[in-house]
Amino acid sequence: MTYCEVTPFPQQPTSGVPFRPPALLPHDPYKTLPLRWSRNNRLNASTITQFSKLWDNSNKYTGNAYNLLDDKIKIFFSICWQVNIKEEEFHAVFPRILTGRAEMFYIQVIKRDDSFASAYTAIKNHFDHDVHHQHYYTDWTTTTFAQTRTENPNKGLHKVLQILLDKLQLCQRALRKNFEGEDALRTTVINACRGGSFQTYDLQSKRT
Repeated sequence: MTYCEVTPFPQQPTSGVPFRPPALLPHDPYKTLPLRWSRNNRLNASTITQFSKLWDNSNKYTGNAYNLLDDKIKIFFSICWQVNIKEEEFHAVFPRILTGRAEMFYIQVIKRDDSFASAYTAIKNHFDHDVHHQHYYTDWTTTTFAQTRTENPNKGLHKVLQILLDKLQLCQRALRKNFEGEDALRTTVINACRGGSFQTYDLQSKRT
């Protein structure tokens, strides 16, 4: 894939492995990111099996670009809540959502007594790096409706627009907080459609 020259994406700060905080504020462990430290408790095998049956293997985290760990963690939290897996037991099923390079990293680097928060942070810092962020930023700033239509010649204009929106929303989630919000997405979509065939189609529709 060929990329256009763009302004380099600013380097992402990496956070250290979280330690036990002096005081833990009330929070929902099934929704809260970043994670807090928690002890590791044993989880019975039947619950681990139940979790594995509910997890769709196509959703496993690979560590590849656009395979976003935080998207997977939201699904992870949902299933843990369904089968009543407690925060102190998250560590026991976390490896079940990994595959490929992410799974190998877990096997080689993460220790058995590492907390869920420590394992999550180590994996995120290793795979959520500046090379991927430059890729996301390039796509965010250079993807156009015309390009998307060329890549999908057999689809109608509104379907192409939906594909464009899906891609830009994924870019936005990957780029995180500096690019959050409807205003940022709206501006990027307008720029992506400017001068393209969708804008021409939209103008023609208004005239009829």
